[in-house]
Amino acid sequence: MMTIADKNNLVVADGIRKSFLVGTQTVEVIKGISLKIAKGDFAVIFGPSGCGKSTLLHTLLGLEQPSDGKVYVDGKDYYGMGDDEIVRFRKNNIGIVFQQPIWIKSLNVLENVCVPNRLRGLSLEEAEEKAMVALKKVKLEDWHGYHPNSLSSGQQQRVSLARALTIDPLILVADEPTGNLDTVSGDELMELLRSLNQDEGRTVIMVTHDLEYLRYATKLFHIIDGLLAEEIDEKGARKLAMTLRNKKGSRGGETVQDGDYLKKSGKKYVD
Repeated sequence: MMTIADKNNLVVADGIRKSFLVGTQTVEVIKGISLKIAKGDFAVIFGPSGCGKSTLLHTLLGLEQPSDGKVYVDGKDYYGMGDDEIVRFRKNNIGIVFQQPIWIKSLNVLENVCVPNRLRGLSLEEAEEKAMVALKKVKLEDWHGYHPNSLSSGQQQRVSLARALTIDPLILVADEPTGNLDTVSGDELMELLRSLNQDEGRTVIMVTHDLEYLRYATKLFHIIDGLLAEEIDEKGARKLAMTLRNKKGSRGGETVQDGDYLKKSGKKYVD
């Protein structure tokens, strides 16, 4: 049993399992994962496609109740709360950036960024003030009157980040945030996330299969086949990122992504 006494443990997963019924067959996607994420961590969950990392994230967020085990967020037994209480907690404390931004088509950028705080009961004036502060952080305040779909993919993802920030979240979550972006736009978004983590002390939890971005992590969780294969600290993350970058160069510029070749090696990433 993992201890939750340490107040620095913002997120604790204790032996969580998650199964789905597919036809008549039960498929276990998460197979008993325990982990801790501290306040101020830039935690990256990574692994090959289909390994269960997004299911793990959704379980940590209260979107998928585990079949077994416990999840604690800010000292609270997440799934010990009622459904309405979980929704209220997430609405007030967790800002999410998805791989593909979702917009209310009839609203402009500012109005879309206002939505989370309007749902929390803030007045239009209060919501607009907070939305403009968030848009300034992502350097898109001059685009507040545009429709989101008229912006580039990189700009849209930064607006999505602003929308997540507008509630001043306890946890900032990014689920494959660079998956639909070119390299330049992806790097810009990652630098914004790093700045929010380092300069504002925000806790970031990111899921990715892109090994290029492991260097941003202060803590890495490597998931293979529904299991936590390895936990890597900040120093190890930097070492791993450098190793992969060198490997990329030796492969003639081939994209290093997905981690399948590392999975097949059967070796841990860090000595």
